[in-house]
Amino acid sequence: MSEKTPSHTSQNPLMVRNARIQTRGHKLIVEILLFALIFLISATIEMILITIPTMIGIFQTEAYQELIEAATQGNFTMEMYMDKVGEIMEQMPAWVTAASLFGTIGIIVTVLFYCAKIEKRKLSTMGLTKKKIFSEYFLGLGVGFVMFTLVLGLNFLFGGVKFIGVPFRAEIIPSLLLILLGFVIQGASEEILCRGYLCISVARYMPLWVGVVINSVAFSLLHLMNPGISPLALLNLFLFGVFMSVYMIRRGNLWGACAIHSIWNFVQGNVYGLRVSGTNPGNSILQIQQTENGSLWNGGKFGPEGGLCVTFVLIAGLLILWLFCKNQDLGQTADALPENLRPNSMPVEATE
Repeated sequence: MSEKTPSHTSQNPLMVRNARIQTRGHKLIVEILLFALIFLISATIEMILITIPTMIGIFQTEAYQELIEAATQGNFTMEMYMDKVGEIMEQMPAWVTAASLFGTIGIIVTVLFYCAKIEKRKLSTMGLTKKKIFSEYFLGLGVGFVMFTLVLGLNFLFGGVKFIGVPFRAEIIPSLLLILLGFVIQGASEEILCRGYLCISVARYMPLWVGVVINSVAFSLLHLMNPGISPLALLNLFLFGVFMSVYMIRRGNLWGACAIHSIWNFVQGNVYGLRVSGTNPGNSILQIQQTENGSLWNGGKFGPEGGLCVTFVLIAGLLILWLFCKNQDLGQTADALPENLRPNSMPVEATE
């Protein structure tokens, strides 16, 4: 065994251990470059999928019509254009938001194809196990709902938000369900890309903690162009990436992390009516407004993920995972080690 090949010990989660057995990892710089390439390909596919729906949505906004009218009358200015861009994004129909979320399926398809067909890795090494799918996903839904509700509670406590009313109407139910399904896809896409793929790929050659750090940095940088981004928002995105990585490692699969990510976004935007990573949530069940003097807590234009309340909840969540939860490898089965790596030539027992 090469000195640079990580040892296959029982201390590593089975998904990492199996990934190391199935395919040899690359040096860190190679893994980063491969990730950048895979992301660019998947982002291109996503852009192709959402371009037509987005253009149709833009044409339907009042702000766009005002721009066209100004251009027709010869009153168009670059300052007017910059002002109207923000209004256009705010006025986009709810179905366009759903379409953009559905477009992230391009990321899922690209990453799964690369890992399964090119790297020759089993999907279980990405945490996509065949067992424990529903139990882990529903547990993740509960964890995500509780975590963001705690964020909201802290915001109320520190004066970061105030309750406005209940704008819910029966006619918005179809759009809410459509957006929920979109968030299921979008949340899974980012978890598969950053945790299932990048974290475990890096951990094949490097220590697991390096994979956790690298994927969390990448996850935060993917949001660098979001409206309202700030240093605290980037820190929280990094902490969110670390939390999701540790949650995946402790549970032994990715299903719960996908659920936490999806329900966090949906509850934040379409239940409580708050901005999601700088974007307008559209229709929501409740209307809760951020206070102008509470930006340190509520995150300002980026939304709660840019505030200290999210920082507190994520740090508390990480401490709970680290101190009170053990690796369970749920849904995983140990691959047999090659003969030269088996201690005392003993067979490897499967773990359910």
